[in-house]
Amino acid sequence: MGRDEDTIFAPSTPGGGAISVIRISGNDAHRVLDSVFKRTSKEKEHARLYHGFLEHAGMRVDEVMAVYFYAPRSYTGEDMGEIHCHGSRMGLLAAMRALSENGARLADPGEFTKRAYLAGKMDLSAAGAVMDLINASSEAGANAALKQLSGGLFDKITSIQERITDALAIIEAGIEYPEEDLEADIRKDALPLIISAKEDIKKLAATFESGRMLIEGYSVVIAGRPNVGKSSLFNMLLGKDRAIVTHIPGTTRDSLDDRLMLDGALVRLVDTAGMRESSDAVERLGVARTEEALKSADLVLFVTDASEGVTEADREIFRGLGKNVIIVQNKCDLGAKAGAGEIKSEFGAEPIFTSALTGEGRETLLKKISPPAYSEAEDVVITNERHYGILDAARKSLDSAIGAFDTADLDCVTIDIKEAWDKLGEITGVTATAEIINEIFDKFCLGK
Repeated sequence: MGRDEDTIFAPSTPGGGAISVIRISGNDAHRVLDSVFKRTSKEKEHARLYHGFLEHAGMRVDEVMAVYFYAPRSYTGEDMGEIHCHGSRMGLLAAMRALSENGARLADPGEFTKRAYLAGKMDLSAAGAVMDLINASSEAGANAALKQLSGGLFDKITSIQERITDALAIIEAGIEYPEEDLEADIRKDALPLIISAKEDIKKLAATFESGRMLIEGYSVVIAGRPNVGKSSLFNMLLGKDRAIVTHIPGTTRDSLDDRLMLDGALVRLVDTAGMRESSDAVERLGVARTEEALKSADLVLFVTDASEGVTEADREIFRGLGKNVIIVQNKCDLGAKAGAGEIKSEFGAEPIFTSALTGEGRETLLKKISPPAYSEAEDVVITNERHYGILDAARKSLDSAIGAFDTADLDCVTIDIKEAWDKLGEITGVTATAEIINEIFDKFCLGK
């Protein structure tokens, strides 16, 4: 019997809680569950919770609840069971040992969802959305994952593939009947379909940046020279004392990050070391990490000291940012040396005046740094880098096919079109190889 036919088990909840849930799946799942779950009733209705006791080596080890699921009405499409036991580490280990000794094996990471995919319970894009949903740190990220999990991405890809299939049928008819001289008709009928498919691929791929932010968070980096109040501003925005603050320039030696929620979206706020030349080896490392953080930032809060005005050091740092930047004039409680107009002429944008000491400007700044809004009505977005790469490759194949209409015979056009169709199938799983499938599910966590 191959590993795919084994009866498997794994905890599907994190340890340390009041209750732990252990999943079991496979042809032998109910026998394995019966061997460790003891109760007076012999009923085994689908999806009904039963009370009983967990036994191991003839001894009662826990008071538990258990559920039986019958194929194909289960997550994996196989017979399944669940044990709901107390969350102590020893109780969980006893339950897992009992299951192992009665013929089940510990599941590989992602094996439950892999079996669901192989059983046709979900397509590959929906399977990938399971991990996005599990890892979602915000309401917006969870909503994006749910849209994919409910088949939104599958429907999009299938619609595009249908147009590509129609274009192929038109072209292959011309190849099969060359004596009919159908080239003009083929171009008139097939080319719009290919262009339409390419444009929809392009639009879908363009959602990747916003989709990535929904899952990973909107990265906001606070940068500036030393002692302008970056760490104080960091604490003010978070509403708690997270960073050490002193009057000594260079106190922050390393990047420090934390999270906050804005309108249901996750924002990753990063405090960084002050940027300046230094002979101190540790401070130089801190500045290097600041530069690394800036490279991956979605937004930069460039902080200056309002009481000192704009310095040459500020100008030098600003010239090197090259990012989406908000100008923050901090320490305005000490008085602003330069007005908003002067700051705008220096940096090309209206500044926001803040005081980390008094909290002035906090709400204005939070509204300004809020990530792009996400609406329930918003269409499917791409959250997975693998999907983005596939879409980009498919678009390039269709670009090549469009160009080949004028420069090559129809056989060459069909090669590019088929290549695009096959690439798109790697998202839904229609053309995904065993290697691709294994690579996807290997990234899952245990019990999923």
